[in-house]
Parts: sequence; structure tokens; C-alpha cells
Amino acid sequence: MITLIFPYGRNLPRVLKEIKGSYEILVAGKPYREFGGENIKFIEDGNLASSLMKCIKESRGEYIIILNDGVEEVERLINKMVRMAEEGADIVVGVRKEKSLLGRMLVNLLIPCSRKTKDPLSEIFMVRKDVIKNMKMHPIGCKILLEIIATGENYDIKEIPVKFNGESIFNGEYSAYSSHLFKIAWEKGEIKRFVKFGIVGGLSIILNEFLLWLMLSYGIHLVISSLVSIEVGILASFIMNEIWTFGDRGKKGLAAYMKRMAKYNFASIVGLMINFFFLIFLSHLGMNPLKANIVGIAAAFIWNFLAHNLWTWHV
Repeated sequence: MITLIFPYGRNLPRVLKEIKGSYEILVAGKPYREFGGENIKFIEDGNLASSLMKCIKESRGEYIIILNDGVEEVERLINKMVRMAEEGADIVVGVRKEKSLLGRMLVNLLIPCSRKTKDPLSEIFMVRKDVIKNMKMHPIGCKILLEIIATGENYDIKEIPVKFNGESIFNGEYSAYSSHLFKIAWEKGEIKRFVKFGIVGGLSIILNEFLLWLMLSYGIHLVISSLVSIEVGILASFIMNEIWTFGDRGKKGLAAYMKRMAKYNFASIVGLMINFFFLIFLSHLGMNPLKANIVGIAAAFIWNFLAHNLWTWHV
């Protein structure tokens, strides 16, 4: 049996008319108008998230499909999802054509395992019931998929493009959802990773300054002293981040290690250029050079963390 679960919406009557197969159909919330049948059941339990979770709990299908009521060609989509699941997929994600790039980047940064799909915030997906039957989830709105992926389990995830002509059922709960994302990121250790990255950055600056002072005290030319101290600082921070900050990521082997080192050097040099740009640009506008340098350091730090998190040690 296959269970279809719909967060309630105004377009639901139209979608239900397009469904030809025999499914268990659960709808979160009260009906908007009179429609239904023997295989359609409305379940309401507080807010949307708790109603959806109750729908999942009461579902009897081997496969559960969450469908936004703005989906087009719904029967074709269901058939393709079922086919992928029968071929071994644990989760089939409906990838929307139009999605928030900024939202995806934030989720990818805070919850690295979300990078396993192009659309971790999708409201359209299929999942095997035994994958989630013992899973504790506390979603906001209907953003359940991210909760499942965030467990970090090595699920077989497939994707399928969907035609979507509707609005998200998120109801503008962006503040609550942002807090929820940070909560998940804290539980998964990603906030601690950010702190670790900052500590490593601070230690590399100290090492850089010490080496520069040491070489200059021995009369070594400023340009040579600066280049050596910068590169040693970069390499030292790479090693510390490789062992400590991102120790749970990255492929094993010398080739993969050297590739990460090259990426780290490149991204860090770009960070130095960003620092230098802000220093010169803001100083030219009249800002105190010391303050301008702080802005440059902050901008370079953000760049470095994003680049190394999303690229150097990409999951």
C-alpha cells in the first residue's frame, strides 16, 4: 500500500481528481470544502507540523509520499517515485525548478548532510515507512524532509524534477524555522565546528605574526618574511582544520589530502585578497585603517569558513 499525505490546501480537490490509482490518502487539517471518499481521511492535531506527524504515524502504507497540493501531473509523479523506490531508493526527492538559493546555501552550511540532495527544503518527497518509523522529528511547518536527512544516515536518495504551480505551505514562519535550523546545527555539532574554525584562525594569526617577527629580527627581507609567514600560517591552519575542525570529513588517501590542501591554499589566498580590498577601499573612504582592517578580517573569515565548509571539505 502507498500512503499519500497532503498538507491541506485550496487546490486539493483538483489534485485528488487527477489521482487515478488506489491509495490511502491522508490530509493534515480540516477540509476546505466538502469532498472526500472512503479512502480519504482528514487528521488535525494542533498546528500543521503536528498534524503531519500524526498523519505519518497513522499511515499504513509501505511507502509514504508527502505532496504539496500545487503539484502538477501528480499521477505521473507518483508512478515515477514508486518505480524509483522499488529499484532500491530509500528517499525520492521532488526537486522544484524554482527554489531559494540563499535558503539552500544556509541549510547546506548549517546541516552538511543536506547536500545529498539539490532541494533539501522540498515539500514533495517519498520515503519508505521503515526509514522513519522510529525517528523522532520536530519539524516546523511541513519541512519534514530535512529532519529525515539530518539524521546523517546513509540513505539511498534519488531525485526527480517536479512541475510545481503553487506556493510553499510555510506560512512565513521564517524566524521560527531559522531558529530550528540553528538548533539542529547545534545538535549536529556544526556550531561547534564554526567555533573551532575561529580558534584555528586565531592560532594561525599568532603563528604568522611570530614567524614574521622572528625572520625580520634575523634581517630577512620583508617580502620574503611576509610570504613565508603567510604560507606557513596557511599550512598550519590547514593541518589543524584537517585534524580537528573537519576531521569527520574528507576522503582518505594522499591524493585527496593534497587536493584539499591545494583548495585550502587557493581559498585562503582569496581571503587575503578580500581582507586587503576592504582595508584599502574603506581607508580610501576615510575609515581608520585599523578599523578597516578589522572589517577586512571579518569579511575574509566569513569567506574562508564558507569556502572551506562548502568546497574544501565538501561532504
